[in-house]
Amino acid sequence: MIYIVTALPCEASPIVRKYGLKRDSCRHFPLYRGDGMCLIVSGVGKMSAAIATAYLLAYDTGLGQTGGEKGLAIINIGVCGAFHQRYPIGTPLLVNKVIDHETGNQYFPDILIEHPFEEGSLETYNHVVRQEDVLSGRVEPQADLADMEASGFFQAASRFLSPHQIYIIKVIGDYLDVVDFDRQRVAHCISGIMGLLDGFIKGVEGLCRVEGDVLTPDERQQLEKVKKSLRLTVTQSHQLMDAARRYKLRTGRQLPDLTEFTQTQIKVKAEGKKAFERIRRLLLYE
Repeated sequence: MIYIVTALPCEASPIVRKYGLKRDSCRHFPLYRGDGMCLIVSGVGKMSAAIATAYLLAYDTGLGQTGGEKGLAIINIGVCGAFHQRYPIGTPLLVNKVIDHETGNQYFPDILIEHPFEEGSLETYNHVVRQEDVLSGRVEPQADLADMEASGFFQAASRFLSPHQIYIIKVIGDYLDVVDFDRQRVAHCISGIMGLLDGFIKGVEGLCRVEGDVLTPDERQQLEKVKKSLRLTVTQSHQLMDAARRYKLRTGRQLPDLTEFTQTQIKVKAEGKKAFERIRRLLLYE
């Protein structure tokens, strides 16, 4: 299942048309559904993006109750500004690093699949950034691109999903020099990448199917026992499942015996964290 978050209706409209998505009756956000896909329009700003993303993953998918083990991915798609003219207008970039300008926090999507896009870094601001802000020194860019949603989107999505299930694709719409907002221009930028986007989505869907099938029922049961025994947090539980899947995909073998960790009696958090790190090293290096 593919979930898509856009900030604006004009960013969503080419995707809605391409996949024949139908408007849902959701009263909180513009929401569109189709075969294996759901799209939500969040509104502008990282807070709006975070709320819409959390709503989609916690309530629409049921991950707030089930713990995020379904085979799915979420993609933030939209236009952005570029700090330099290295890339032509209309160029799509797959974001490999997100910086929140206000907090300085950094987020790293884990890109596991082959793709046709250039990769780049993105900085999320609370306000629109203009060329004069950069030239005057009021803004000192730390990334290739600028937007107002990505850090909120990623922070919310990572509460439910692993980094390799979270993607950000931004299309360069301007060089921070646009005065009048043009919906048709934005829609044209998204329409121009639909062929590449469709191929990328098919690749992500394939990864989702593998992710969903790779663990056997016995392995899942053992991992659930480990979670309970070590009293793992929600984030640690996601990381454990992610490490287990990666191990199987990388080695082609069954998971190592983790019985030792299902019988561990945890009295303080530090003990659980130490045991958890041992498991991660085991699954990473064996």
